[in-house]
Amino acid sequence: MIDAFDKSGRFLTACLRLLPAELAHDVALLAMEHGALRCFPKQQQPTLEVPLQVHVPGIGRLRHPIGLAAGFDKNIRCPTAFEHMGLSFLEMGTVTPRPQPGNPKPRIFRQPETLSIINRMGFNSHGAALVLHRLRELNWKPTSVPLGVNLGKNKTTLQEDAVNDFAAGIIAFESHAQWLTVNISSPNTSGLRDLATPEFLRSLEQAIGSLRSKCWIKLDPDMDRGSFQKMISAIKTEGFQGAVLSNTHRVESPQAGGQSGHPLLSPSNSCLEWAWDVTKGTLPVIASGGVLSGVDAYHKLARGACAIQIYTALVYRGPGATARICEELSSELKLRGFASAEEAIGSWYL
Repeated sequence: MIDAFDKSGRFLTACLRLLPAELAHDVALLAMEHGALRCFPKQQQPTLEVPLQVHVPGIGRLRHPIGLAAGFDKNIRCPTAFEHMGLSFLEMGTVTPRPQPGNPKPRIFRQPETLSIINRMGFNSHGAALVLHRLRELNWKPTSVPLGVNLGKNKTTLQEDAVNDFAAGIIAFESHAQWLTVNISSPNTSGLRDLATPEFLRSLEQAIGSLRSKCWIKLDPDMDRGSFQKMISAIKTEGFQGAVLSNTHRVESPQAGGQSGHPLLSPSNSCLEWAWDVTKGTLPVIASGGVLSGVDAYHKLARGACAIQIYTALVYRGPGATARICEELSSELKLRGFASAEEAIGSWYL
């Protein structure tokens, strides 16, 4: 069902795509920050043939499994706008302990022929103190739309001190966010992916203690299967809440950076399968990567994800993407004989 909200959003999104990618992103965030979506026609509720409610451990009961991936709103400027889009949970960030500008521009590149985006942002962040102040001012009520914060390390922080950056972020935000994500998987910060070892997770667990149960670990899709599965085992053994699978795929052509969107669907699905092979669904997993349609979302649930995040879909399908993906997912579940979204979780392996 295409309603007036969706039509308006598609038109404005198409207009924004006439601008350079990062400028378009900045204009969109500024507009959303100042309540632009309130000028849209009221969004109609999607028609659902199969109920989509899911439960995510540590986050709660969601009215549907589609949430916002980290990276869109790095500094928690406009969560209300994303709530208005119908997303059921939000992940903001990446936030670093100290402010940093990120990598030189240009650093975002659309690839419309493959429905993808390449970015090499490099954790441009206002810093934990300012973002935390903004989050406190929001006085966000997580009962309707849970909000989590994605945390990274500063570029200038030495590898041997990285655990301190993550621990500082976790301690700062743990009382103000419903969950936290440890980002050791971006391809755009030198040496960051080298932290993706069981030894680092063990050191982080020792630094934060019981707060580990509030933390999710975000992994990249470019690890070999053996190393990846060792990380999944360590996430579970060390008592972290779950895994976010996955971050962007590192590419060198046509631009260097991390690729999101449709080409990421297959490698991120492989990550879900590898994780299930280790834990048989006993470790909660949030899927991120390549979801542009309800069929894509179904394949994430079937491979064991308890919830799904989108980013690039909002760029190419506009602010009405959430409702359309939910409609498509519900239709796909009915077609495949499922009575609910939760019934489909892990069904790929039956």
